[in-house]
Amino acid sequence: MTKNIFYGIIIFISLVLLVWFQLKDPNMSSKMSNLISPANAKNIDIFKGMELYNKNCASCHMGNLAGNPDWKSGVDEDGQRLPPPLNGTGHTWHHSPEQLFQITRYGYKKFDPNYKGKMLGNEDLSEDDVWSILEYVKSMWPENIRTKYDSHFSE
Repeated sequence: MTKNIFYGIIIFISLVLLVWFQLKDPNMSSKMSNLISPANAKNIDIFKGMELYNKNCASCHMGNLAGNPDWKSGVDEDGQRLPPPLNGTGHTWHHSPEQLFQITRYGYKKFDPNYKGKMLGNEDLSEDDVWSILEYVKSMWPENIRTKYDSHFSE
């Protein structure tokens, strides 16, 4: 019950923010999508993405992208949420490419100041680096997940 209330509050806040941003500038979402898009990347390299993932992400999300088995409900010794899997068994594929870019680059706390986790992002990565990491992650998803993702988020 408590988890449902938490998710309901998160969804409500997200919708309020979305409406607020849309009222402020009705073209904002299309402007942002055009700025932060894999189509704007100059050099996406899946092998470089694998190297960057191992250097920047694997310490939390594991080398096999499995994350922590207790990611849905567990917390670490600091009371922070555990890293989710990125291998297609979690919710990563429910997020748009733009959202995944923003979370990877700037961390999750930028979207939710009350977020209790350690996903800080890495602003030292170039845009092409982030897109390369995301392309590597997507390459590890099962075929049916990639197909659903691509059909849902295709332009």
